[in-house]
Amino acid sequence: MRLRPLGRPVLLLLTGLLFSFAVLHKTPTEQVRDYYASHLRQLHTSLTEFQQRAYQADTTELRRRFAACRTEYKHLEFAVEYYYPHAAQRLNGANLPETEAGEPGEVIPATGFQVLEEYVYDAPTDRATRDLIHQETDNLLYQVRHLEQQLPMLAFSEAELFDALRLNLYRLAAKGLSGFDSPVAHASLPEAAATLQATEQLLALLQAPAPVRTQLARSRAAVLAPGVTFESFDRARFFVRYFNPTLAALQQAQQQLGVPYVGARRAVRPQSVSFFAAAAFEPAFFAPADAAAPTPAVLALGEALFQEPLLSGRSGRSCASCHVPGRAYTDGLRVNRALQPGTELARNTPTLLNAALQPEQFADGRVRFLEDQVHAVVSNKAEMGGQLSQAPALLRKKKGYNQLFARAFAQEPQPVTERNIRRAVAAYVRSLVGLNSRFDQYMRGDTAVLTAQEVLGFNLFVGKAQCGTCHYTPLFNGSVPPLYDKAESEVLGVPATPDPAHPTPDADQGKFGLYGIAHQRQSFKTPTVRNAAQTAPYMHNGVYQTLEQVLDFYNRGGGAGLGLAVPTQTLGADPLNLSDAEQQAIIAFIRALDDRPAAAY
Repeated sequence: MRLRPLGRPVLLLLTGLLFSFAVLHKTPTEQVRDYYASHLRQLHTSLTEFQQRAYQADTTELRRRFAACRTEYKHLEFAVEYYYPHAAQRLNGANLPETEAGEPGEVIPATGFQVLEEYVYDAPTDRATRDLIHQETDNLLYQVRHLEQQLPMLAFSEAELFDALRLNLYRLAAKGLSGFDSPVAHASLPEAAATLQATEQLLALLQAPAPVRTQLARSRAAVLAPGVTFESFDRARFFVRYFNPTLAALQQAQQQLGVPYVGARRAVRPQSVSFFAAAAFEPAFFAPADAAAPTPAVLALGEALFQEPLLSGRSGRSCASCHVPGRAYTDGLRVNRALQPGTELARNTPTLLNAALQPEQFADGRVRFLEDQVHAVVSNKAEMGGQLSQAPALLRKKKGYNQLFARAFAQEPQPVTERNIRRAVAAYVRSLVGLNSRFDQYMRGDTAVLTAQEVLGFNLFVGKAQCGTCHYTPLFNGSVPPLYDKAESEVLGVPATPDPAHPTPDADQGKFGLYGIAHQRQSFKTPTVRNAAQTAPYMHNGVYQTLEQVLDFYNRGGGAGLGLAVPTQTLGADPLNLSDAEQQAIIAFIRALDDRPAAAY
């Protein structure tokens, strides 16, 4: 029997059914990819429309369209930051010139949303500014087209998606809510709401259990609560009541779905429930591949070497001569004396507490690893004046060291070596990590340990006072979240003398001395403010004796605010308008950051 061919209407019906079936049966990761592609297209459209209106729109329309573009980007940020970090930097990096670590002499001009934001919100809307708006939108569209070209090669895995979403929530907490990426518009709260909404939608596509999506909805409602402003938002309460429970629910959802954690080596352990959790940070992330394991024997040797004058040869100085354990590993001096008679060292002695949790060492960031810092300090003629190449022979002759080295490096035929000296001392310094302050206890749920003044101080620190845009939560140093693989340096215009009425410029050129890059003149690495109450004097030159003086300096707008000529200052030159009570609250919060580990007592 001969079958009759199907008619065109039937074929179209079957084709439509098959297409619908295919769409309905897309995997969760395929649906996420569609979500990403859809918002990428919408960002392209929004930017194009914004650019087309650049010359005709009034300020209100420009700001509205700019905000719409930013909202679209917040729906994409989880993936762009994760898979295309270079594009993310060009789209949403700080409005400051950059240099790459591998090419320090090549200056990359600032570009992206933060540059555009300043034109839209802060600059006069004359023809020249409209030209700049049009040009900067071109830069953004170039990056968007690049991302569109990468779409055919983009493939998500569930493990990577959970990892990307978690990192993006860390980014929201440490950078978004501080105002880092909305410095002029102060749109941090609505943008946080967009990030939380996107995370909720993406987890729905990944078929995550309801509790995590409920927590995200609660978090979004909290940042959009009526009457809440950037300055009044209670970030401390938000982190404890909403953010941390959301992260806990995210971890539980991942475990319930059987999605593995990524195997990446990270500053924040991928399996940690939150970056506020105890032991969330991994000091080994900041160590070289051949770092010594922190065994009790290695740490015992490292502590002994830390206090050993033989490392300086005949100079009689040890690491502990300047980094005094009882002074939070500082010396209490403006600057210490140099070995040359009648001279001083150039810079203030920094604390070693939590020094391991940063990807660069020294105030100018000239070395990456603690092992290299040990060598640099010991061999510096002004600091210790020793030669590590000669230290092994001296140590072999001193009672006890042969046994200490043998226990620490039992697998090596000749353990007393220059390399092992560096490794042991570095391992000891790496062990000086606390992260157990009253602030940390508060963030882990014990909300009775901070006073109302200290909580206010934290909210000011990461809000109105803008401290949190450089001293990132929760490390409160310049290691850039959420990967912490880069250390930021800032130009503050720190004066040479403490009198704000008669400031004089400091002669130290900071990072400029390394490569001669103009925008790095007087640039210094952002240190931690943990334990700062124990580490006076302050700043790279020890110019300020009290935290009150430090807060006054920032409140006035840094060196430029004092009237000094600091053309490359990265700190805002406008006064912060902090009242005396607000400054005292910030100082109270800083005092709550004392987190010295047991080894420091």
